[in-house]
Amino acid sequence: MNSVFAKVPEVKQELIMTICIEEFAKNGYDNASTDIITSRAGISKGILFHYFKSKKNLYLAVVKHCTRLLIDRTMEEVDRIQAVDFFDRLKAIILAKQQITLRHSQEAELVQRAMIHPPKALKEELDAFFSEHQTKYTDPFMLNDLFKTDLLASGPLREGVTPEKVFHMVMMVLSQYSAKYLQLYRTGDYTHEALQAMLIEESDDFIDMVKYGVYRK
Repeated sequence: MNSVFAKVPEVKQELIMTICIEEFAKNGYDNASTDIITSRAGISKGILFHYFKSKKNLYLAVVKHCTRLLIDRTMEEVDRIQAVDFFDRLKAIILAKQQITLRHSQEAELVQRAMIHPPKALKEELDAFFSEHQTKYTDPFMLNDLFKTDLLASGPLREGVTPEKVFHMVMMVLSQYSAKYLQLYRTGDYTHEALQAMLIEESDDFIDMVKYGVYRK
């Protein structure tokens, strides 16, 4: 967080961020009005730019704030998951992520738009931010801890099937699903909420096929 803005009382920070999120989510970076933001927040434009220096810095701060919020809220939900089966836990994590996305739809929409359609003036900075974020949250050690892959070791795996093989295959396919739905989002033909619902249905079907197989015994 910007060091100057960090000194602002927390209630005021939350108010300004909420207003910025609403304005950027509604109008995008280019059409968002700092006049509307300052008017609604009850501050002058000079104060806003004292905090953030420029509209570019303000937008970057808002995108980073929304990204952090979505991650934190998702991890809070994940920490509550009590599933003792790897596949049940995987489904619960996907569902938790969807619920957070729906609960914070403006933040999710803003982040998705910044990732898929970054403003030209900020493309380099946003690409670097999301690249670093992607690297951090796809680290194999972090993923193994998040999804509790050790649960697979206690399951009735077929001979020759290792937890590592299962985890790698599942992550690879889910990654492809994610890429597929990001591409669909780019078309503008689907809402973020509709795509989330489609993703969870398709991923659930895939997880069940991995867990139970496709042939009747």
